Amino acid sequence: MILIKVFALMSIVRWINILLTIFAQYLAAVFILNPDKSYLQILSNPKLHFMTLASAFIIAGGYIINNFYDLEKDLVNRPEKTLFGRVVSRRFCLNCYFLFNTIGLGIAFMASWRIFLFYFVFALGLWAYSHKFQKIPFVREITASILSVTSFFSIGIFYHYITKPLFIYGCFAMLLIFSREILKGIEAYKGNTIFGYGTMATWLGKKKSSMGILIINGLAIIPLLILWLGYGLILLSGSLIVLVMILNALVYVNLYRPKIDRHVEAIHNFFKVLLVIIIVLVVLIPAYQL
Repeated sequence: MILIKVFALMSIVRWINILLTIFAQYLAAVFILNPDKSYLQILSNPKLHFMTLASAFIIAGGYIINNFYDLEKDLVNRPEKTLFGRVVSRRFCLNCYFLFNTIGLGIAFMASWRIFLFYFVFALGLWAYSHKFQKIPFVREITASILSVTSFFSIGIFYHYITKPLFIYGCFAMLLIFSREILKGIEAYKGNTIFGYGTMATWLGKKKSSMGILIINGLAIIPLLILWLGYGLILLSGSLIVLVMILNALVYVNLYRPKIDRHVEAIHNFFKVLLVIIIVLVVLIPAYQL
């Protein structure tokens, strides 16, 4: 029974997403933010590991509190996944939320007081999103996208600077995550409508929200063009522009054009694969300093 609870809790905290975030932080630390240091020098810094570990606990706490508030809605939208998560009680989840945040902030303080303050504010932002912001159309989507990118940029707080190409790349990622959040609203339209969760899909309707995805994905190409023309990152930008165009074609054919939504889950999975590719390709960003 204990093992089942552990697996249920791992499902709630979305451990794969957490590992991807930590992986992205290490890639930025090794390939971008420390051009004058060897890999061994970078990875032998214990404070770097404290920061990434603190990130894992704080993000996990964010997923737990989000699950705490979204339980009824998720029973409608994702009944097969939510039933597994219900193996653990809401009280147990709440206790884990406070425990994970306490551990995370304690580890963050071991990294630096700046990281501690950053993650303290970040944890408050995750709670505010789950408790209030996710019920407000547009605010929900933009807050979720900002928080997602912010968790990665904690690495810049740790090293006291961020590079221009990396910041521009982060803006691209944020726009793409924003459009993915709109898609999630379309996918969870039924439960959101029943329980009064305001999303762009429930506010504007599925058709206009699909158009919003197409427009935002189009805007996401602008940062890539800046990286192409301003920094000569042709391979990086060109590859991602092609993938974004494929994504928009899928959205247009399966969401915007037909009267009935088709293959929404497949589009969502394409988004996930694209975000993993974005994380891996961060190694192609040069180590320019502001």
